[in-house]
Amino acid sequence: MSLSNESYENSVKIADNSLWIKHIDIDKDASVLLGYMPEDTRVIFEIDGTQGEFAKMADGKDGRPTPGYKPIGAMKEFWSTLQRRRGERVPFKIIERKSSYLTAVQAMMTEWDSESDERAFRDL
Repeated sequence: MSLSNESYENSVKIADNSLWIKHIDIDKDASVLLGYMPEDTRVIFEIDGTQGEFAKMADGKDGRPTPGYKPIGAMKEFWSTLQRRRGERVPFKIIERKSSYLTAVQAMMTEWDSESDERAFRDL
């Protein structure tokens, strides 16, 4: 049986080199949230069982938000291989939203990643 004929609670249609929000079947609140993210917001999606990072596309020249995400890093190659399956729907999950600023800061502050710090500050 083709994946395109199967039903998933949350799915995405493989339709383009970019992932367009209109092709994602998720609850309305999540869809709206994805649309309102600022450009270059990083999000980890799981698509057809593979997790990878996508970035919100840049706003248009007229200032309107572009309702899509581009694969970045290792996800570019995976998303590219999925293009052979255009028109199919595959399972989709939002794993986490990443702030590039926070990611950079966290990478610099590794001295604070200790068990004693976690115990001392977890209830704040």
